[in-house]
Amino acid sequence: MPATFELKTNDDNQYFFHFLNGKGELILMSADYGNKDEALEAIKEVRTGSLMSQQIAAGKVPEGDTFFVIKDTKGDIIVKSALYSSAMVFDNALHTVKDNACVAEIVDLTA
Repeated sequence: MPATFELKTNDDNQYFFHFLNGKGELILMSADYGNKDEALEAIKEVRTGSLMSQQIAAGKVPEGDTFFVIKDTKGDIIVKSALYSSAMVFDNALHTVKDNACVAEIVDLTA
């Protein structure tokens, strides 16, 4: 199974998306968007940002786990990754995004 973006709605009828690797594991999570077009535009920005090192930033939570974010061209965070306790798993997740987000299919689960 290839990596995918899953577009969904929450209980408040807001749109959000997840990026899953080829095994179906959650890699990236978006914020909530008021409409579908905004969410689809954010996916487009993630696709572009995943290819631009200056739009990707890593961080660490106080407990020690690491994560990364992808920002838009204005510097606003579009998505954040899951938390990783292993540097190897973190690196694999980041490479999965860099290698696959630009071509990942969008699976629309909002209908």
